[in-house]
Amino acid sequence: MKLKKYISLSLAGLMMASCSDSFLEEKMVATITQDYFNTEKGFAELVTATYDALRQASQYQQGPWTYYLGLDNMTAATVTYANYSASAWNSTANVANHMDGLAAENSRNMLGYYPTINNCNRVIQTIDEGKALGKYTGEAEASRAKAEALFNRAYCVFVLNTFYGDIYFPRTYTAAMPSNFAFTRESSERTYAQLIGDLRYAFDKLPTAGNMPAAEFGRATKGAAAHFLAKLYLYRHMGQGYGNSTYGRKENGTIDNTNDKSYLGMLYKGTGTADLDSCIYYSNYVLDQDGSYRLNDDYGLIFKHEKGDFSGENSPEIVLSCVYGYPTGDGGNGRYANRMQYFVTTAYMVAQWGIPNEVFQYGYRGRSSVAHPNDFSFNVFADKTVDSRFEKSFRIEAETALPAGDYYAYNDSKNGTYTWTAEQAAFFNEHILPTYDRPSWGGRQAVAGEHKMGSGDLAFAYLENTKETAIDSLEVEAQPFYLFATWVKKGDKYYYRPTRGTKDSNHYLNTKAHGGLTAMAKELQPSTRKYDDPDRETANSYNSGRDVPLFRVSETYLMRANAYGLKGDYARALADINKVRERAAYKPGEKRAEVIARLYPGRENLTTAERQYPYEVATDCSSKMTITAAAWDGASAASKAEMYPEQNILGGSLSEADRFQNYILNEVAREFNMEEMVYYNWLHHSGWQYMRILYHDKTASTLPQGPEYWPVADNEVSDGALVDRKGLGFLQPYHTLKPFKQATIDLYTDENNVLLDEAGKKAYQNYGY
Repeated sequence: MKLKKYISLSLAGLMMASCSDSFLEEKMVATITQDYFNTEKGFAELVTATYDALRQASQYQQGPWTYYLGLDNMTAATVTYANYSASAWNSTANVANHMDGLAAENSRNMLGYYPTINNCNRVIQTIDEGKALGKYTGEAEASRAKAEALFNRAYCVFVLNTFYGDIYFPRTYTAAMPSNFAFTRESSERTYAQLIGDLRYAFDKLPTAGNMPAAEFGRATKGAAAHFLAKLYLYRHMGQGYGNSTYGRKENGTIDNTNDKSYLGMLYKGTGTADLDSCIYYSNYVLDQDGSYRLNDDYGLIFKHEKGDFSGENSPEIVLSCVYGYPTGDGGNGRYANRMQYFVTTAYMVAQWGIPNEVFQYGYRGRSSVAHPNDFSFNVFADKTVDSRFEKSFRIEAETALPAGDYYAYNDSKNGTYTWTAEQAAFFNEHILPTYDRPSWGGRQAVAGEHKMGSGDLAFAYLENTKETAIDSLEVEAQPFYLFATWVKKGDKYYYRPTRGTKDSNHYLNTKAHGGLTAMAKELQPSTRKYDDPDRETANSYNSGRDVPLFRVSETYLMRANAYGLKGDYARALADINKVRERAAYKPGEKRAEVIARLYPGRENLTTAERQYPYEVATDCSSKMTITAAAWDGASAASKAEMYPEQNILGGSLSEADRFQNYILNEVAREFNMEEMVYYNWLHHSGWQYMRILYHDKTASTLPQGPEYWPVADNEVSDGALVDRKGLGFLQPYHTLKPFKQATIDLYTDENNVLLDEAGKKAYQNYGY
């Protein structure tokens, strides 16, 4: 049974969910007036409702459509978004609409960051004015309630600042329509000064996780405030060089949105006297002083979720979670609950490989895919036989299955999988069968005309390789399962993600087309397993009750490492980086996926036993995961494997500090792949967002060069841009900020309630939109 947790409640007009003694048990109450929130019970529910701050990104499509667009390790599933076409990236299309929805959603539900900020302001204002009743008249409960509201308001404002830059930041509660819509954008410098001050109050007043009862899991803690502070101090330091007119920052702190470098000026958040030292100080608290947090021994246990097992959600590595519960439709999870699996799951159901319908052990079938991992997302894992995070993050193989259980036997008349050709069978029997001892296979010979897969066999698997390590086409087709390979060689031809052939073709490599890039095929890349939910109500349900980790200890280590490195102390930086990397290594007793052990580059370094079922790890890979400063020296093999951009933020040559910063971003991309509520923040605030997308995502890139950036494939025949091997996109630096929705700006006024004129609207809008 999943532990009962502190579940956030949503305010909707004059209706709200009422919380009983158990935070998970919620009921709808009758229509209420604003006076209800002046009671002790109503005020307690208002405090709880401020935790909607943590839920906005995972419940509705606005969150994924905002967080997953603008990354170097993800590509949108719709071409116009993926290639940054002006038809999609403008102030009237869905990029603006989704961001606007994330900020304020709609008046019917009153959900979104700004309505949540309003709830936070009411809590803060009620405490400050001494109007709280009951237990909230006591200093301890009053200060804790205020600290929670300040923490949750800070989270909302931080997200809005990340996407928009300077934003309107209300500090007072309003119960009615304002007298005007003069929502003036405030400088990021003032915003960050406020957030840091608020979170220092929260750090002083919040309890430690160790002093909270289990039923309050999900509430803000002293450790969460410290982690958040470390993040803000680090990000403020990262932007300190952009606070002048070159980057659109005026002397009064406002931004000149006609400046084409104002996307960098927006990163200026002021300059503290010791921001890096402050980052280290608060990181030290989380890592060395609080006593509640530590790295999991096994990276996979944070996200592993077997049916009925929720132990990963209570990992000591998690500093802050967005919490949900079961059943998902009981009203306590908002309208949709957590829908992340719905937005990012591969379309895996194909009868030819033995999974004809949805099954509980896999994520939802990807019907509403927002984006998918791109080549960089996979290639950033330099050795996938050593770094277990790749296998533990992505579903790279699946067994045959039916909703009710096992799939049909390979010789059952109802079996619908591929049948062997004589050529495939001969290759399998000679080259694969002698060492293929998977129990479900039973040592059977491949026979032309018989079905390949049966009960318990692998259905399909992914081989994320490179052109240099391309696999022969016959070896692909002779596997005892359907193998997706990124690069396939046939004679002297190289094929990039060849698509599935016709229904009746047993030579199932279609070498005349490709998946990914402009094809945006959903089944040709692995999807994340971090959001899979076998406890969802039905196999085809996209509502999930899984928690979403927001702050993790591994990020705290990487923040401290980043701060040390920026101070030039690479020795301490390496110590923290290697803590995270050593944890990620395969350890003795673990089992590698079959496709990793048998087919991935690096398998030649495994022992014979490790390459055979059950593919158990015999050698601790921790030492192989340990790095030195050579990883960012620009000359070593380790440094070149990191795929650093060839230009710095301003288009010049890379320095050692530039490569170090990009190494940290790569490590964040490995550790937090598909946890884009984490990675997006790093990528954006580092200032490297544009340059890394330019060099890491061909679909978005405008780079004109050919094979050195984008390897040539012989199946790039359907698109002229592919033929001459240019980047496919229209990415511009200003895309690192989201546009304000034009229809929303059209409502804005000055302080006298006069609508903004065209010049005023243009001055409000971010450059480029």
